[in-house]
Amino acid sequence: MGKINSNNMLSSFAKISKQWGLSEPVGRVWGFLLFSSKEVNQEQIEAGTEYSRGLVSRALTKLKELKMINIIRKGKVYFYSANTSLIRGFNNIITNFLENELESTIQTLSKNVTKINEKVVRQQVQRIIKEYKKLKIGILIFSKIMESISLLTIENLRKTAQKYSINI
Repeated sequence: MGKINSNNMLSSFAKISKQWGLSEPVGRVWGFLLFSSKEVNQEQIEAGTEYSRGLVSRALTKLKELKMINIIRKGKVYFYSANTSLIRGFNNIITNFLENELESTIQTLSKNVTKINEKVVRQQVQRIIKEYKKLKIGILIFSKIMESISLLTIENLRKTAQKYSINI
């Protein structure tokens, strides 16, 4: 990966990854792989991200779980590459957030709402549960929209944006 603002780009990936419930190293490593022009080994990822072996290893494990990377073994060395587009990758991150963070929050609140004795508090928690469920549906819809967007050309997206009075 070239040195042209690479640190800023990787930092952006790290921040977004953290906001969606993953660690910063996951985002930074995935960003590094996205911008790499060839398969890279763990040592190259460590140098490119300025992360320790342990951080890179944990990030690669998570990216493997999310099915966002390819892993190829050549002799004793493993090589890694991103196997998804930027849009599809962020869609995977959003889906992970939905499954691991949002769904567990809904379940925890739903299980415990009946244990709340104070009526006003119980009603407030029930409202929050409904909002979380709406958010879950919204994320599912957004995920499907993102899948569709990944298939469109930029020109078709611009035309669609104009139909909705979105200035780009």
